[in-house]
Amino acid sequence: MTPWFPVRCAGRWRLLLLVLGLWLLPGLVAAQVVVLVPGGWDRGDSFRHADFTAALNAAGYADGGRIRVVPEAPWFDRAVDPAPRQFYTVDLPSSAALPEQSRALGQMVERLVRRHPDRELILVGHSTGGVVARDWLVRRPHPAVSTLVTFSAPHAGAGWSALARSVADALADSALGLYAPFAGLQGLHRRDGLWGPDRASPDAAYLEWLNTREHPPIRYVSVVRLADPWVDAASQDMNRLPALRGRAHTLPSPGGHRLEAADGTLLAALLLPR
Repeated sequence: MTPWFPVRCAGRWRLLLLVLGLWLLPGLVAAQVVVLVPGGWDRGDSFRHADFTAALNAAGYADGGRIRVVPEAPWFDRAVDPAPRQFYTVDLPSSAALPEQSRALGQMVERLVRRHPDRELILVGHSTGGVVARDWLVRRPHPAVSTLVTFSAPHAGAGWSALARSVADALADSALGLYAPFAGLQGLHRRDGLWGPDRASPDAAYLEWLNTREHPPIRYVSVVRLADPWVDAASQDMNRLPALRGRAHTLPSPGGHRLEAADGTLLAALLLPR
């Protein structure tokens, strides 16, 4: 794939990205809560397994733990930590359509705001988690949220979503469908996260709706993976969306779709005050 950026990232790309990131996002306050939103195939612990959170720990961010939605309300697995800078991972209902995941994320954010009043909130989404976070911001903008950072997010859609639906439909019509839950394939056609609320609309119609809605006036940063085999680089860039054209920052990265420890280092450089 030929990248559409004018210059390829090469050599000491990590150092360049860190310097560029600090220049793009100056002056963020020290009291921050970072909300790590996983992609549709993952749980919040995917950030931990990739050592993404270890990099945040090294930069001075405390681990606030995991949040998930139970029937009554969002549930925290740890007591409140008074540290001024910390992060949480969230577990979304991965078998639900994207707007349902968005509502669940909203419940968690509301609880976090009550748990940490007067803190700046930063939403960080990987893959479809970035679209979920943006969906919630469009539907219910919150004054506590200052920044959205996305990694490998299919903001303009992804070619693999149609393939996933075809595979899921084929499984459902065969005896293999009985074994799909054991292979992690249940709800595959919904977990791609790009179908509308009625689950009958094609992903293009849903994303067209989302990408033309008014977005709150916060910072938007797209970390675009040039070697991502699943999501085209142009689709990852929020600056190319009709509603955000000219408003988002774009940071190119030569990595693939999966999270890496270097991503946590990059995020810390973007967020730490100078």
